[in-house]
Amino acid sequence: MSLQSLVFCPDEKIVRVLRRVLSDLEIAVERCSDADSAIRKLTRQRFEAVIVDCSDEQVASQVLKSARSAPCNKHAVAVAIVDGTTKLRSAFDLGAHFVLYKPISSERAKASFRAVRAMMKRERRRNIRVAIEIPVTLTIKDGAGQQRAVTSDLGEGGIAIQSSQRPKKMGPMSIQFTLPGTSHVVKCMGEVAWENAGRQTGIRFADMSPETRDRLKAWITNHSPES
Repeated sequence: MSLQSLVFCPDEKIVRVLRRVLSDLEIAVERCSDADSAIRKLTRQRFEAVIVDCSDEQVASQVLKSARSAPCNKHAVAVAIVDGTTKLRSAFDLGAHFVLYKPISSERAKASFRAVRAMMKRERRRNIRVAIEIPVTLTIKDGAGQQRAVTSDLGEGGIAIQSSQRPKKMGPMSIQFTLPGTSHVVKCMGEVAWENAGRQTGIRFADMSPETRDRLKAWITNHSPES
């Protein structure tokens, strides 16, 4: 599955250059020529990169803020396309990670997007979820005691659990489970990220040791559908 980018740019010439460069780097392009359609897509579809023409800084700011406020795209790599009148500081204030200056040439764009692609791949890996059912022990820190649950999926940033009982207003908690096929026990803190009516709860990892994080990353990489 190729990396996904959203391009908000009304300039057809720039879009043609970007399509050619991004295609060579195996990055798919979803092009939007108006802010409303870009914002709608950002709320409904995941992208590893959001590329925004900042000719109109106010409109560009709306699009980039929408990306940051959308749960599925808040960590997407943001690329600002600017002209000579836009100060570099202004582009980064808008939330850009990378800046491309007009006129856009294929050579300069390709050099920049190689670096962008590396960040996009990290973002894709961070969002990979491995569907797996393993037992997990949660120790709630507010005195609610221990609770056992079963995971429905596992990722670098957290787990989704299925519990026979709705979690009791979970605050900070400690998490413990064993990576399948290994003797590595994952222990870290966690916090509730979301809940749904089907008794599923998403838990975000926190305060994980570097060694444990490296082991988890390696396990996810080896067991992901894209490996």
